[in-house]
Amino acid sequence: MSKYFKLFLAIILSLTLLITISCSTGGSEDSDDYVTITSKTTHFEVNIDYSSGDRYTIGKEYGTKVLSAFPDYEKEVESVLVEMVAGLYLQDPNLTYEVLIERALEISKSAQSQYMNEIEGFASVLSGGTNNVLNDGKISRDEFLILNFNPDICTTTSCSNVAVYGNRSVTGQTIVGRNTDWFPGTRGQVGYVNAVIYSKTGSKQVVSFGYLGIIGNLVAINSDGIFVSNLYSATGGTYSAVGRRSVMLDIREAIETSSTVDEVAAFLGNPSRIYAYNNNMFIADKNVAKVLENDFDRNRALRVEDSELNPGITWGITDAMACVNAFVLKGNFDNFTDFPSNSERWANFKSMLTQQGDTNNVDGIKTIMSYSKPGAGGNDDGDIFWKYTVQSLVYSFSDNRLELWLHPATGEFNDDPVYTSVTIPFLDETQ
Repeated sequence: MSKYFKLFLAIILSLTLLITISCSTGGSEDSDDYVTITSKTTHFEVNIDYSSGDRYTIGKEYGTKVLSAFPDYEKEVESVLVEMVAGLYLQDPNLTYEVLIERALEISKSAQSQYMNEIEGFASVLSGGTNNVLNDGKISRDEFLILNFNPDICTTTSCSNVAVYGNRSVTGQTIVGRNTDWFPGTRGQVGYVNAVIYSKTGSKQVVSFGYLGIIGNLVAINSDGIFVSNLYSATGGTYSAVGRRSVMLDIREAIETSSTVDEVAAFLGNPSRIYAYNNNMFIADKNVAKVLENDFDRNRALRVEDSELNPGITWGITDAMACVNAFVLKGNFDNFTDFPSNSERWANFKSMLTQQGDTNNVDGIKTIMSYSKPGAGGNDDGDIFWKYTVQSLVYSFSDNRLELWLHPATGEFNDDPVYTSVTIPFLDETQ
């Protein structure tokens, strides 16, 4: 064996040893290949692969890439938090910044470890660290918890859903409409961080609609064709965060592990899962839509189109389902009758569905979801689309067609929203 060949072998062995050491010391965990972020016209498209890798590492990469894609992330998002805290204080002087942090920390105790690891990883790259200083242009770890647990600690939202299916759907399969109504910031700052997030966990793929950095799901569709969204339903009870779960993290776990409408309902309606606020879960697939009414003090049950309702409340539309921020099942708390924003939206859903005839199509559902009373400036109790609507979507199962409107970065109300077509590639093969 020549001395040159021996030298060549020594070099190859050395390189092999270096590669082995790199892999054994976690070199692969540090590779930035779990998250991609692409800037679109109306939102950021985020792709996250949770199939392998450490969740803290993935969360850290997610945070790093968010700050790279939108350098003003902390400044703009914290500005919404500042305004939200000020608004809540006007409603209730006891609901302070410090109280919100206490509530968020309490909710985090019941959060799933894998999701908390993602949250901690993301928070590790934010400049606020452990310094909780409101209005410093930075996001601290605890402020990031507030943002992720917002529906669990200070909910004042009003969302809505409708769906047609079977004979009422022109396609024969479900067409679902959803509006999310949150505080968008006085300048519409949430428009800077709109996100459509595609994630993969094992055999399941999910698309969710929210904001950069939000780890849980409020509105989502999985690769089994299951749609889930949450609606707050107030009963006026005393608030407590002790032992309560994160509604968005539980929705995410449900949709990452379930394959049918009833499986999702069983998961989210499990008596062991108590949330800080009573809520409705709107769940649909290509054949049907149902509402899980989570009235913790009375009844946790699925509402279908012909369920018996509380006195004075009627539906009467076959192959259709609607939901506002109220319970309507017989025996559940009546936050409908004396609440105009609920009863009037319900009435508008009924009238507009029937005015469109015996069948409804995507454009018809889009007309309903974009309804606001002319000249009212998005402030009428019957408005389905109003000044605090931050997201409106219509999804048709038969042709995998999604029409999406996201609140732009402006403080002005737009009574003529323009929807954008968004693809869900992993559902194409199921049609």
